[in-house]
Amino acid sequence: MTDDALTRAAAFVADGDLTDQAARQHARLLLVDAISLALAADTVPGATGLFELGAGSGEHRAWYGGRRLGAADAVQANAAAVCARFQDDTDMSSWAHPGSFVVPAAVAAAIEAGRSFGDLVDGLIAGYATTVWLGADGVVPLGMMSAGHRPSPTFGPIGAAAAAARALGLDAARTTHALSGAILVGRGSLHSVGAGGEDWRLHNPSAARDGFAYALAAAAGMTAGPGALDARFGFLRMFGQVSEVPEALWTPPGASLVLNVWMKALPTLGDNMAVALAARQLHERKVVPDGAVRVRMNEDFANFPGTQTRPPYATLTSALSSVRFVTAQLLLHGTLTFDDYARRDDPEIAALADRIEVTPDPELDYLDGVVTVEAADGTHSVRASELPRSLYFRDEAEQVRVATELHGERGRALVERLAGADDDEPARAAIDAALDLFED
Repeated sequence: MTDDALTRAAAFVADGDLTDQAARQHARLLLVDAISLALAADTVPGATGLFELGAGSGEHRAWYGGRRLGAADAVQANAAAVCARFQDDTDMSSWAHPGSFVVPAAVAAAIEAGRSFGDLVDGLIAGYATTVWLGADGVVPLGMMSAGHRPSPTFGPIGAAAAAARALGLDAARTTHALSGAILVGRGSLHSVGAGGEDWRLHNPSAARDGFAYALAAAAGMTAGPGALDARFGFLRMFGQVSEVPEALWTPPGASLVLNVWMKALPTLGDNMAVALAARQLHERKVVPDGAVRVRMNEDFANFPGTQTRPPYATLTSALSSVRFVTAQLLLHGTLTFDDYARRDDPEIAALADRIEVTPDPELDYLDGVVTVEAADGTHSVRASELPRSLYFRDEAEQVRVATELHGERGRALVERLAGADDDEPARAAIDAALDLFED
């Protein structure tokens, strides 16, 4: 057994070259996406009451609601707001949604330590890249899921710890202790989403808070023992069901890994995204689903708990996770909002959802899916891979469009302020200025 892989990751987090300009710009857009989603959290029935459970006062700003909280409370509150819409960003190496644990931790750490906006961006890149790297090109999360672990909150503590450690400016030794402690405290079962419950809403927020706390503890002198990655009871064996360090972990993370992370165009399970975009395109082409409807989707996605849930949809989560509901709603109406989810028992939608044929396809990758409709005027089919990649990997113009759709011109102001912030500006000033523009 060896700690070499985790030590190399810690060295990257503490001192790695994060000057890749494409990575830095993508990190800024991921930051904007997370905050924009948090500010739209009141579109989700019942979600906002979970954001500040047990929270105390302090100097850190809750993005939704504006209350000033202590640093750890702000991490938890903001993480809960980011993931409220089920639309936080996605990485398929780790099968995680890093935006709801990396972004709040990086922001809180940079503000807590009085660091610059550039330091905050460094924290974002370190947290995202560490999460992507640790997934080992999907090997680790697929092992996790075979044992029932939900990847997001299992990777969440170390992703948050890496983000916070870099934003705080910890050296490599202290960063190693932060990562070695945080990597062992993952949590969350796949049962939560698959069963249609709302308890998943606290998975990533508590994971983000824990990772942030481990970075603060390491800064204060806490040490962690060796072997956290690959010892008998280390991360790989305990969570990932992996007995040997995967080859992808033999080399340290790099800044460009942040470019693997994609944004969700619609509020639904990431597994459904490609199919949802194809269905929306068919609606835009005025295809009427009055005949057979067939869906082909990635095999892993098709087998994910909750994906193939049929009506009736007793809870919001049961519809959010169902590729059948999402496809039916988009084919019939072309939209997917929380008003649409509130109408999830509509007889027309339920009837169509129930008769959709879903076929797992091992040849389709994670960003691909096919929807075929037999209509009165012929057969119509859309393949998601033929749609613009900017639906997943946004440039600033697409991020402006999405934020404006959510928030009007306030969304545009938020994007432009943070995407264009100066690296030398204090992180607190940049975040506060963007939120002030949004609230004006």
